[in-house]
Amino acid sequence: MEFGEIFREKYRAALNAARNENQEKTLSCLIDLCNLFSEQYKKNNGDSIVIKAKLSYWQETFEKYAYIVKNHGLKDRRVQKLFGLIEDIDLPSFSDVMDGRAKIDITEDDKPLDNISIEGIVPSTPSKEEPKSQISIVPPVSKETTPKEPIQKYETKPFYNPDSLKSFIGQPHIIKDLLKEIAIAKNEGRKHLDNILLFGNPGLGKTTLMQLIANELGVKFELLDCSQFRNSQQSLKALQNFFMRIARDNEPVLIALDEIHMLTNELQSSLLTLLNNRVYVSPLDINGQCKRIPIDEFTFVAATTDDDKVLDTIKNRCLRLTFQLVDYTFEELKQIYKNKIMSKGLTITDEAIDICIPRSRGAIRYVNSIVDGLNNALYNDEGVRTSTNIDLDIALDYFKEKEIDSIGLTKKDIEILNVILQEPNGVISADVLSARVGLETKKYLSEFERYLIKIGFISVTGRGRSLTEKALNYLKGE
Repeated sequence: MEFGEIFREKYRAALNAARNENQEKTLSCLIDLCNLFSEQYKKNNGDSIVIKAKLSYWQETFEKYAYIVKNHGLKDRRVQKLFGLIEDIDLPSFSDVMDGRAKIDITEDDKPLDNISIEGIVPSTPSKEEPKSQISIVPPVSKETTPKEPIQKYETKPFYNPDSLKSFIGQPHIIKDLLKEIAIAKNEGRKHLDNILLFGNPGLGKTTLMQLIANELGVKFELLDCSQFRNSQQSLKALQNFFMRIARDNEPVLIALDEIHMLTNELQSSLLTLLNNRVYVSPLDINGQCKRIPIDEFTFVAATTDDDKVLDTIKNRCLRLTFQLVDYTFEELKQIYKNKIMSKGLTITDEAIDICIPRSRGAIRYVNSIVDGLNNALYNDEGVRTSTNIDLDIALDYFKEKEIDSIGLTKKDIEILNVILQEPNGVISADVLSARVGLETKKYLSEFERYLIKIGFISVTGRGRSLTEKALNYLKGE
């Protein structure tokens, strides 16, 4: 993973720990962030002075937050503001900290933080070789940071990622049933549910739902992405190792198989012994051996974007708890956009949100991509943030630069439509079409064709893919 991805992962871990009022975990995550900045600084000797100054500033700042968590706990207003748990214009937000526009102050009563040994990486002031003009000088914030009254937990604040089924926006037909099933299980002293099958288009939140079910049950979450394997033997080995690790842990667990339809029919069939008797009996491997792996208490959840390729025998064992995820409504997407924008310490106008929603293809995956893109659009070429508000002009400029049109079509989508248009008989197979636009067939089918069919632009028959009248009119600009 790149530095930015690692940073976001560690910050979200700290955010979730703070929301769950886990002081020890929050402190550990903050220390991890400090170590990350230190390692990145040492690793990149060729970086500019500005980048190194930022890394040094971030390390120093997060050390201070770790210090505050250690000595004052999670109720300190400085920490609460960092994680977006309160509103306080006098304190720096996470966005302020990352932009270098504000510093966190330590009161005179604060003491050195124990058990943190992070080597200083640059002096607190620039050396003679490092011009002051290249390092942002950040104004101090108000020192009145200690609350006079206890902080009341802010329950309705929106966050980037839901941490419970109740905070999951959308899919109400699924959430209601799952909450009831979990309540029944808890009343009966169980830490497992019946087998579950989730299906629907990519990017609707299937993996997130699986994780949240595990959270609600209070069990371990084990995920296997079945789409990552190249052949059946690799898949078999992965399944064996996956179930052996779960069996060794010997604790209640949610077993999540993502894109289960990517497993061969033989491997899907091998799951039946697990679902029937709580013992996984693998097919014979290349050495003519099979493994018998008992697992005591588990919830089996399979997710797929192509339920037609899931064996009926698997579907039958998930029959009672089979759920189809649907596209998000305009209002649901609007709330999700607001949550994700707010989590970054930013604001967005209603006009800007309104043009983002039709470009989201009804899926969270595209919302995430657009929000990250709009966030980056608020920086100049030198990497300095120029604004914290996303208005209509910024959004329009971003979509123009990325060539995303008003209904969410990208440059690649238009290329696909034009390739079909240029076919002499107007029909082309998926394999040939994918090759002509430089995509793997699997990627074309899952990421592009699904949406083009959904909006009524492509028709699929036994002969291949053809354009609808709606698509032809669109390409003509009608």
